[in-house]
Formats: sequence, structure tokens, C-alpha cells
Amino acid sequence: MSILDKLNAEQKKAGAKVNGPLLILAGAGSGKTRTITYRIAYMIQELGISPYSILAVTFTNKAAKEMRERVENLIGEDGKRAMISTFHSFGLRLLRVYCKAIGFDSNFTIYDTDDQKKVVKGIMKQLVIKNKDLTEGRIVSRISKLKEDGVSTDEYEKSFKYEADANIIAEVYKRYNAVLKENNGMDFSDILTNTYKLLENKEILEKLQEKFKYIMVDEYQDTNNIQYKIVNKIAQKYRNICVVGDENQSIYGFRGADIRNILDFEKDYKDAEVIKLEENYRSTKIILDAANEVIKNNKTSKNKKLWTKKVSGEKIILKPCSDGRDEVNFVIEEIVQMKNKGRRYNDFTILYRTNAQSRLFEEGFLRYNIPYKVFGGMQFYQRAEIKDILAYMSVINNTRDGINLDRIINVPKRKIGDKTIEKIKNYAFEQGLSIYDSLKEADKIQGLSSGVVEKLTEFSQMMVEFEELSAELPVSELFDEIIKKVGYFSYLNNSYDDAESRIENIEELKNSIIELENVIDNLSLREYLENVSLVSATDDLDADREYVKLMTIHNAKGLEFPVVFLVGMEDEIFPNTTKVMIDNESLEEERRICYVAITRAEEKLYMSHASMRYVYGNMDFRSKSRFIDEIPNELFEERRDIAKEIANSQVERKVNKLAQSGIKLNVISDTKKLEKQLKEAKNLPYKVGETVTHIKFGLGKVVGVSEKKIQVQFVDGKREIAMILADKFLKK
Repeated sequence: MSILDKLNAEQKKAGAKVNGPLLILAGAGSGKTRTITYRIAYMIQELGISPYSILAVTFTNKAAKEMRERVENLIGEDGKRAMISTFHSFGLRLLRVYCKAIGFDSNFTIYDTDDQKKVVKGIMKQLVIKNKDLTEGRIVSRISKLKEDGVSTDEYEKSFKYEADANIIAEVYKRYNAVLKENNGMDFSDILTNTYKLLENKEILEKLQEKFKYIMVDEYQDTNNIQYKIVNKIAQKYRNICVVGDENQSIYGFRGADIRNILDFEKDYKDAEVIKLEENYRSTKIILDAANEVIKNNKTSKNKKLWTKKVSGEKIILKPCSDGRDEVNFVIEEIVQMKNKGRRYNDFTILYRTNAQSRLFEEGFLRYNIPYKVFGGMQFYQRAEIKDILAYMSVINNTRDGINLDRIINVPKRKIGDKTIEKIKNYAFEQGLSIYDSLKEADKIQGLSSGVVEKLTEFSQMMVEFEELSAELPVSELFDEIIKKVGYFSYLNNSYDDAESRIENIEELKNSIIELENVIDNLSLREYLENVSLVSATDDLDADREYVKLMTIHNAKGLEFPVVFLVGMEDEIFPNTTKVMIDNESLEEERRICYVAITRAEEKLYMSHASMRYVYGNMDFRSKSRFIDEIPNELFEERRDIAKEIANSQVERKVNKLAQSGIKLNVISDTKKLEKQLKEAKNLPYKVGETVTHIKFGLGKVVGVSEKKIQVQFVDGKREIAMILADKFLKK
């Protein structure tokens, strides 16, 4: 009997195909993780393939951990020996071993987005950049995209000279790289790009190709350009590459994910075998039918059709709401009713398209004392007090880390101001020293008072002591020494009203160290910092805690929930009409996001939309999402509150009537004005929502109409066109 006999027919076929290229198109909930893990176990246990020659990469720590545990449960200790990790963890392992080949020391620091912004802010200050539209966040995002697309600073200057602010971004990009190199630091994009640089070294590449003869890539539809290149570079010798993914769940285009990687796999490997996993083990038939109906409208879909042996299940609840607060009240009422019938709070998840949509639900849950947790907002490791302690630990690990040293040199307050820090940096530059080493010579730095020199010397001696202790003590004990010697709890108590909450966060940070020490023997400071840097937004999702979960659809990918509320199903939000009017690719990605949202639900799915919603302080009309219209009516049970609809005021009824005429208005209370506008609306030649083309501005969408003018949202911004000129410049 084979271990693969526990799989269904298609899964078994995928598990048994070991040699040569293989594309597994795995629909949502079709057991792809089960297939991958059984495939690895089969290779090791039954085919006698060395676990050390297997590389399996995925995207989240949670997914990698689950995969490792499943393989280990199947075949025991041998399962631990296969390399199963995220892309970034795999890259880090290689870089720690081979980084000297590209000019880094092995104790390099990993900088997160906040650290990147801090570096960029300093550079912008040096360059005296006053363009308010050119924010640190925008520049950091652009630099990351350029790196992952393999565009160097020189190539950017040559190729993107017509891009807005290209000359400024190019200079910041160049200086940014120099600062990171000087501080022996890398950002997340560097982990990938520098991994690829290692593979350009023929000797290193040959070692890795001989080591990893069998490669598996999970969530292949989410790979970006540099990840694609890394995988294919290692696989090019033996070509035993298996990629698993679902083109219908490619939703990370904004992060650089390229759907063409999975769509073109058969072009890259012309002898590839393709196996489809379509049986779904997660959701009811009605939920799957809805998902299939939505996604079939995408041209990029490879005609997979999810099916299940489960019963049909309950119909999808469709709830039209009058406004955002009505939507919140409906969701809360449903949760309370189901809770009273035996459901737990952690059965419920609210999914939305944008983070901003969580606010009304948070207010509602607080009002009714319902426990909840928002995922993807302010994350634990981004809190100021957590970043302070991690900065201390980072400098102890990498004394060249001037960015984190800059953060802690005056935390707690040591009367070391910006001018003093500037003098230290100048001295370090003149002497060719790191900032850390220049502190040891504080008495030689001109222009510093004796009091400041004393403070700097005390700080330097304390850091040297920490550095020595890090070689002797477990990480958790080093942590205690830092808190005690720095006097961090006293600093919090004297500085913040919410000191107690911040101290609890620090104590939770210690818990995270102890948990890792229980898993990793002789955990090093470097290993702990690496683990922290790779934590994702949903890694702390706890199935045993009692709370309602709130998250964006992007954060929900890969997860499943008994009851899902998919809220804000309006064209202005989902899909975002200002985005999807630009090109069909954007609309297809929005539709894939909807497919992902629907397929998160296991037993019960709600969809809700509002007729009106506040936008920038005004109450605007909303239109039901086109994705709802793509689902057949027989799959829905529509919940209408007839009493509430009858009770609508005269003004609201007239506003609704006006909206149906194609005129988009803010809600106003002047009935006579509404009646006048209603008369004007009857014979207007353009309607809100129509697509139009302008001879100069190109494709656009009508977003407002009056007797005198038409408001059109063009690709490059909204414009108003006089009605008398419409026939001359616009065509439908």
C-alpha cells in the first residue's frame, strides 16, 4: 500500500509525478497543502529521495510551518530534513552563508517599512525635497518595485527619465542603497535581489543546483519577477520543478505578483504535465456555484470548476442596507442571533475591500461589547515600545546598524539632541568609523560638552556590555538585562499615560522569545530577530480565542471561516470603479479578489451593500456591485426590511427616484430643489455610470450629470465638460 492511496484520484496523480516539470492547478479548498505534503512524504519514504535534496517554498510562515508539521507527522524525523520555508527565509539562509560574496557581513540587519521610511526621510532632508506629493512611503514603494523588477539605479535614470519626479527618485534610490550598505543592512526586496545575485555566481549556483534537485513552489500565482527568476535558475539543471497555484486567486498585482508566471508555465516548460484539482473540501455547493459564476467572466481563468460532495447548504444572504450604519447593525444582529443559537464569536469573520471600512464595525462592536480583532492594522511588532527594544537587540547583533542606533541613542532621554547626533555622524565619516565605534571616542569629538560626552560614554559602555552578554546568555535573559539596565519600564511609566498597556506589550514580546526558545535549541539573537522580521499580518490568528475577526480580503487569502460577512459590496468600493475603468486587467484582478472572498466561507455567506454611504463628509449614493449581478438570483436569499423602507422620509424617496434617473447627488434636505433637479433630469442625454471617450482625454466614466455640465472620471483625473460642448468632444 502506498502513502498516496489516501489521496483522491487527481491528488494521487499529482503526488506520483516526481520527475520533470509539473503544474498543479489547485482550486480553492481543493487540498493543495495535503497534496504537496503527501508528495514530499512519498518522495522520501517510498522513492528513497534524500530529504536534503528537496526544496519547497511558500509565502507565509504559517503555511510553511503547517507544511513542515504535516510532513513530519507522516514520516517522522526525515520530514524535518527537507527545506520547507518561505521565499524570504530561504533567501536569508543562503545569504547568511554566502553574503560575503556580495560584500555583506553575516550579521546584517533586516529593515522593515518603517526603517526604510526613516532612511528615505533623512535623505529627503539632505536633498531639501519640498514636493509634498513625494512622500517617503511613495518613494519606498517605488524603490522596492524597481529592485524586484531588477532595475538598478543607473538603469532607472536611463529608462524612466520621463516619469514624474524620476530625477529625485533616482538620487534617493542611489543614496538609499549606499546607506543600507554602509549600515550592513538589507530591506525585504534586498533579501530576494541579493539571493539572485548569489545565483549569478557560477560556483554558488552549481552547489545549490546539486543540493536542491527537486523543487516545489506553493502559491505560484503570487510570485513576482525576482522570485520567478530565483526558482527557475536553481531548477534549470535538473528541471524537476513542481509549481502549485490557482490563477483565479492571483490578487497581489499591487505587490508585484505577476499572473503570467502561472499562465505561461507551459511555455517555459513545454513538456510540463498539467493536473487540475477541482474537488473542494471547504465550502457548500451553493457557495462554490457562486464563486464559479463570478470567475467564469475572467478571460485569464483556465476553466477550472470547483465542485463538492457536500450538501448544497444554505443560500447566500443578500442584504440591501440604507447606509453604512444600517449595514453594521444588520451584521451585529445576525452575529448575536447565531451566538444565542450556539455559535462562537470566532466562527464569524468580516471581510472588506479596504482597511478604512473597519471603523464603523469597530465602533459597533465596542458599543455592543462584542470582542473583536482587526488583522492587518497596527501590527504588534510595529508598536513604538516593541520597536525600541528590538532596535536595542538589533544594534547588539549588528553594531554597524546606524539606523536602529539612531532610534535608541536617546531612548530613554539622555539629553542627546539632533545637533549632537549630527556631530557624531560627521566625526564617524571623517574617521572612517561606524557611528557605534565613534561613540567609544566621544571625548575626541569637537563641540560636545563634558556632560554630553559622559552620557555618550555611559551609553557606549552599556551597549558593549550587552554585546558581550549576547554571547553568553540565552536571548530571554539578555532581554531582561536590556529592560533592567536601560530602565525601560521607568521610562514608559514617566512618559506615557498608557504605560501599563505598553508594559504588557513588552511582556508579550518576552513571551515570543520564550516560545521560540522552546522550539529552537540554543536560539541565537540573530535567529530571533530573523523570525520577528518575517512575521506576517495573520500569523498571530488564534483559533481558540473568542473574538470576531475583521480583515481585508487580501489578508484572508489562504484562510477559511465558518461564517463570512462580505460587506461594502458596492461598485464604488468593490470593484473600485475609478480603478477598473482604466483597463480590463484591473477589473479581472478585482473579480479574482471577489472569488477569493467567496471561497473563504465554509458554511454560511452574507453579502451586503448600502444605498448611501458617507464619502469625504458627504452622504453619496452607491450602486450594488456588478459582482452580485454575476451570481444567479436562485443562489440568494434577499433580506429586505419592508417596514424600514416604507418609513423612509419623503426627501429620501425623492433622492432615490432622482438616482434612478441617472443623476448622482449628495443627500440634501431641500425638497423643492430636488423636485427641480428631477424635472431637469428627465431628458438629459448622459447617465451616471456610462462609459464615454473624449477626443483628448481618452476613456472615462460619467460620475455626475446636471442640466449644464457632465462630470467625467478620466484616467488622469476628473473633469467637468459643459453640456453644450458634449456632442463635440464626447462619444458614448
